[in-house]
Amino acid sequence: MQKIPVTRDGKRGSEVLVVDANDVVKIDRIREREIIIHTQDEQFYLDFSFDNLEEWLFEDGFRQLDSANIVNMNHVQEYDAKKGLLYLSSGKRKSPKTASAARIHREHVDNALQLIHTADSSASGHNPEVYEELFSRIISETNDYQLLRSYATIRAVNERKRAEEKIQHMAYHDALTNLPNRLLFDEKLKACFTEAERTGNMMAVIFFDLDRFKVINDTLGHHVGDQLLQRLAQKLQGYVDDKDIVARFGGDEFIILLTQMAHSEEAALFAEGIPDLLKEPFFIEEQELFVTASIGISLYPQDGSEGETLLKNADIAMYRSKEKGGNAFHYYHSDMNKRSMHRLNLEIHLRKALERGEFAVYYQPIVNLKNGSVFGMEALVRWHHPDWGMVSPGEFIPLAEETGLIVPIGNWVLRQACKQNREWQRKGYAALVVSVNISAIQFHQMNFVQIVMDALRDSGLPPGSLCLEITENVAMNNVSHILDTMHRLRELGVRISIDDFGTGYSSLSYLKRFHVHTLKIDQSFIRDVTSDEDNAAIVTALIAMSHRLKIKSLAEGVETQEQLQFLIAQGCDEIQGYVFSKPMPASEFEDLISRNKQLNLT
Repeated sequence: MQKIPVTRDGKRGSEVLVVDANDVVKIDRIREREIIIHTQDEQFYLDFSFDNLEEWLFEDGFRQLDSANIVNMNHVQEYDAKKGLLYLSSGKRKSPKTASAARIHREHVDNALQLIHTADSSASGHNPEVYEELFSRIISETNDYQLLRSYATIRAVNERKRAEEKIQHMAYHDALTNLPNRLLFDEKLKACFTEAERTGNMMAVIFFDLDRFKVINDTLGHHVGDQLLQRLAQKLQGYVDDKDIVARFGGDEFIILLTQMAHSEEAALFAEGIPDLLKEPFFIEEQELFVTASIGISLYPQDGSEGETLLKNADIAMYRSKEKGGNAFHYYHSDMNKRSMHRLNLEIHLRKALERGEFAVYYQPIVNLKNGSVFGMEALVRWHHPDWGMVSPGEFIPLAEETGLIVPIGNWVLRQACKQNREWQRKGYAALVVSVNISAIQFHQMNFVQIVMDALRDSGLPPGSLCLEITENVAMNNVSHILDTMHRLRELGVRISIDDFGTGYSSLSYLKRFHVHTLKIDQSFIRDVTSDEDNAAIVTALIAMSHRLKIKSLAEGVETQEQLQFLIAQGCDEIQGYVFSKPMPASEFEDLISRNKQLNLT
């Protein structure tokens, strides 16, 4: 609040007092340099430039109403437009002080009150468009210099206030989604700690991360990813209660604070509603995008009593959901800390594994069910750590995909597989087709076709001896780009296989347009094919559909003779699995084909 220097008699040398601007009700100019400051019960003299007073005191509510009168609008109790009279706070006096009609331009008072009302962002009548129109009209109709200067002061200060409000908003909100940012979330969280301590209620911090968002960015571009985040932010904001807060943490990560909880199950109920929130696709630039989310939950007070701790633990729980395949939620448990440290350590070593030569390519035979001979093999990456030994692919492959390391690793596997297959051909073994798994990120590299061409050229492998396996969900995303890439690969003579078919958003029309060579039936259907009628029906239908589309059917994960005989009876073309051979190093695979090992089909 501003302080105003005054004297009691207006004479030079008199004692200078300070009056709080909040106590001032009116300021009068008696002569050129004699100004009287009115409080509710007294009056003082000010030797100060009257022209500068309104701007100086503007934010405290003062407005210049005519060439010799400034009024504190906070003390206006009533305005009589007919009489041109402002009634000001009376304090202890029996009658209020007034600004008389003789000293007020009635139209100017109306104008000032309207400008103040329409410019105040907190007022119910706030309307920027009306304010601009009103200001333009008033300026064009006013000739009095003092009044023009007052209007200009109102506008200048209001512009400054708007700029300050915008800066304040930007400091506490995310520029892309307009959601609260981490700073505002932290302040809200701190305030809720005090409330929770007083009431004994629980709180939950929820860490929300989109699954495979990087694929959308890499495939369709960051502008599409940004639009998706904006649409998602709107959905989340509508899903969260007014008492709670959702903020953007960064990238595709959001954090949500649930307050005033009586039971921990409330957080689970909230998380269980997320799949329903995301079940409808997002339509962006003619693309139909399906997304899921991995969610982690930490609870106050059992999982932490500080904001940083709760966020860290919710983040750890979220990564457990990622590890389980995504589209799920997990509560934090203390044993997850060890798992989190292991994951961080794993990522550090994974980044160095390729340059240190710790990866190897294993090969699992693919068998032709017409004669039991080996038709080809699938190239599978294996990681042999010098201290840990063999690291499970189920542990490091998802991490490689999440960190983007799958691109250099996958490209290396592609080159190695081509090189090895060509080497076996040079040794005189029967020409086999090597299948290489291609990740979504890898497939959507802008120069992917060139990478394949380079691998074939450098190894000398005929294109027909290479099969690229892409998953069904990759094939159903950004179809126009997929079709173009597949067309270019087919022109090279490279074979295409759809992997894990039946586990994603299947589209038979797309499958027909892709003109793939092989459809791989996911092992989740094969596992119970002899004991589950539904699985048996699905596998039978997939094999029949493949035949109708003139596509080869390949069943993966075949482990028993019963499964094998079922597949033979249904007319499946090829199989791979432990019923014939496990994945093996190149030297062992070479021994297998040198002995011309065949599968017994009887």
